[in-house]
Amino acid sequence: MEKNLLSKFLYGLCLAGLIVLTGVMIGLPWIVPAVLKRTTFYGVQHYKSFMILLYGSGIPAWMVLWYTKGLARNIMVREPFSISSQKHLKGISVCAAIIFVAYVVAAIVIGPSLSILIIAIGAFMVTLIGAILYKLVQIAIEIQEENELTI
Repeated sequence: MEKNLLSKFLYGLCLAGLIVLTGVMIGLPWIVPAVLKRTTFYGVQHYKSFMILLYGSGIPAWMVLWYTKGLARNIMVREPFSISSQKHLKGISVCAAIIFVAYVVAAIVIGPSLSILIIAIGAFMVTLIGAILYKLVQIAIEIQEENELTI
């Protein structure tokens, strides 16, 4: 029971994140103008660029949460080394790569800022870690299948 506590917490956190992110994505047309009016760094002329960036990275971020929820479910049912986990990790890596590309393009189009560069670097790191874990799970599945054939 105690072993599943962390995966249950992660599962619940992903569900809450999916709900909040869905609400934020729906409310973006009202949130962005309110934020841009109060800032002096970016003006209203960047409204369309910000909306494209936020939707272009928000949808893959939502998918990352969905895949992470699936990974937590696999851990809860004691199947961490399965084809499903491998697909979830590949999806996380691909979505993080899309976010990375979106923020690199944003740094070129909108202009580089510290926040844009930090998010781009973070997305790049998630892409690398997801790809490494994908390969590790693939190898673990192969070893598991070999062990099942020898017994």
